[in-house]
Amino acid sequence: MLYWPHPINEVAPVPEPGKTLTKNDIVRTLAEKHRLEIASTRRVVQGTLDMIVDSLLRGDRVELRNFGVFEVVDRAARIARNPKATSQEVYIPKRKMVRFSQGRIMEEKITEPSMRGGIQPVRRNRPADGGTQGPGTHEPPRVSDQAGPR
Repeated sequence: MLYWPHPINEVAPVPEPGKTLTKNDIVRTLAEKHRLEIASTRRVVQGTLDMIVDSLLRGDRVELRNFGVFEVVDRAARIARNPKATSQEVYIPKRKMVRFSQGRIMEEKITEPSMRGGIQPVRRNRPADGGTQGPGTHEPPRVSDQAGPR
């Protein structure tokens, strides 16, 4: 086993906010934090990811308590517009994709702080014929700087 010269409570540097956390960052951080060999930590991390992928390929749900749930869902076939040539319609066949639903801890730490002030209803003045009244019709309401309901 490889022991590090610095105290165990020191953690390897993680990327700055807004940067990408890679699998290698995870391996090195865990190895240093728990005084493990990097090679064995890499095998454990890769083995965990392989188990998740294998379970999803079998159609199983993967639930990581308080983190989130991964599941394979079917996406229906549809007609879409080519974003480079907006008048051209393209057929997108049905496909499977992985959906992630965040867990309670992640929601509390990420979503809830960004939602302070709550969801505000949008009031639109629509004419009787159902058309729009021109520019600014879809403008969201102005929200004060105060957090929380009044």
